[in-house]
Amino acid sequence: MSAHPLLRLAPLFRQSLGLLTVGVAGLIVGAALNLVGPWLIAQAIDVDLATGDRDGLIEKAGLFALILLTNLTVVYGSRLALEVSAQRAMLSLKRQLFDHLVDHDLAFHDRQSSGRLITRVQGDTEALRVLFTLVILAFPADLLLFLGMFGVLWWTHPTIAAICFGVMPPYVLLFLLFRRISPRRFLALRTVRAQLTGTLTEYLRAMVMLRQFGRHHWANARAKELDQEVLHLDIAANLQPVWYFNSVVAVRTLGIVALLWVGAGLVSDGVLTVGVLVMGLGYLRQMFHPLMRLSHQLTTIERARAAGTRIAEILDAPRSITDGPKAWPGLRDGLRLEEVGFHYTEGTPVLRGVDLHVPAGQHIGIVGATGSGKSTVLNLLLRFRDPTSGRVTLDGVDLRELKISALRQKIGLVLQDVHLFAGTVLENLGGDADKSARALAVVGVEIGLDQTLSDGGSNLSRGERQLLTFARALVNDPEVLVLDEATSAIDPATEARVQAALERVMAGRTVVTVAHRLVTVRDCDRIVVLGDGRVLEQGRHDELMHVDGAYAALHRLQTVREVV
Repeated sequence: MSAHPLLRLAPLFRQSLGLLTVGVAGLIVGAALNLVGPWLIAQAIDVDLATGDRDGLIEKAGLFALILLTNLTVVYGSRLALEVSAQRAMLSLKRQLFDHLVDHDLAFHDRQSSGRLITRVQGDTEALRVLFTLVILAFPADLLLFLGMFGVLWWTHPTIAAICFGVMPPYVLLFLLFRRISPRRFLALRTVRAQLTGTLTEYLRAMVMLRQFGRHHWANARAKELDQEVLHLDIAANLQPVWYFNSVVAVRTLGIVALLWVGAGLVSDGVLTVGVLVMGLGYLRQMFHPLMRLSHQLTTIERARAAGTRIAEILDAPRSITDGPKAWPGLRDGLRLEEVGFHYTEGTPVLRGVDLHVPAGQHIGIVGATGSGKSTVLNLLLRFRDPTSGRVTLDGVDLRELKISALRQKIGLVLQDVHLFAGTVLENLGGDADKSARALAVVGVEIGLDQTLSDGGSNLSRGERQLLTFARALVNDPEVLVLDEATSAIDPATEARVQAALERVMAGRTVVTVAHRLVTVRDCDRIVVLGDGRVLEQGRHDELMHVDGAYAALHRLQTVREVV
């Protein structure tokens, strides 16, 4: 049986165990000091006031003020220590979550929106921080306060103790009732709120496209629909602590009334002193401080419980792509797809029994209509995904047996979609200045390594951004280059520049190029034509044109379009 999601987070506090101990100890000392205050007041009333001892009153007043000041200092220090401990733990959790998400399979990210994952890393960890600092770590001190008050009152007068602690059963009943009906609503609220965050993130990122095609009204309507759903769930969820809080206040009020009623009678009968009655009232008010705090934080507790569950679901999400034990052996024979089948959705195959050999040192072009499986082949070569059937091998070794980091270091990838990060050119190229400078020189980009790229490289031309992705692929001197429509968005002058650079970097390397534009693969050693998830044809350009099959049909179609 797996541990509760919140218990699984306990190891995060090991790094701050000293601070954690100081913080909890400080709260316990503060609870003990809270026990002394009402007892001093009782002594002042029953002894000093009764005997007219002015010096005794002054002494106890000074002692009471000292206790208050000490309690304030101790509790402040302990709260500070607990806050630092919780912040460090949540920072570790955020790093763990981020590392886990970055390293997870693409199939996992297909099922999760980026906005929802951001909510997990930021919002859910904050809810957990509040839970730890205000509830869980304060529990030992609250328990000591309850036991101490009960012990003092029972030793002083059992009847007063029974009245003070008689409020506990109704409170426990209310708490259990709230805990029973509220979690489902908070979980539903958390789910829809994460969905709204993800939707807004995606719409804002696509704002230019939405306006270009006049779809911003549609996006606005969808966002309003989700926002309305969040509103209704938020109201329903937050009304739960309202009735609970008011019920707790009612129980406390009834307890005070009962204590005054019974206590006044006992005082008049001479079996109870006024000081003990006042001490009982003080303890009863103090007793409700942690209960009222818990009442205020129940919404946070429920959100934190839901957050812990959802974080555990992310951390427990199984990986389909796992690391192998073998190092990169070096490419001698080549890469092979052996009877490879693949589907993204069960029952909808994308590749069907594909056999393909990519010999070492050759340049292979892969073409075909949209949806024919070209990009899927690249995903399999880089082990972003594993085949549903068959296997992909390197010199006879299944890629699933290789270390993923070594595999991807030895295979350089350039995509059609350019993605650069905010930061310097050097940071975008991996951080090694010598390797980065050599890669830029090969590609022929005249740009400083310390130049800052803003907003994904928006301060560069599209051609310059594409050239940087080429340099990034070359930094680790890969044995295999994979190009996915890498020159489709470059102007002719820049494309000629890139092609000249590619001729230099492809020498002695194995290259796989996926292209829609057949001119890109015209000079390849072999062209593979995919269709309906199968290899339809393969050969050189002239051979395929002579066959007059699928490749020739694609060539005529593109020629007609270019003429038009």
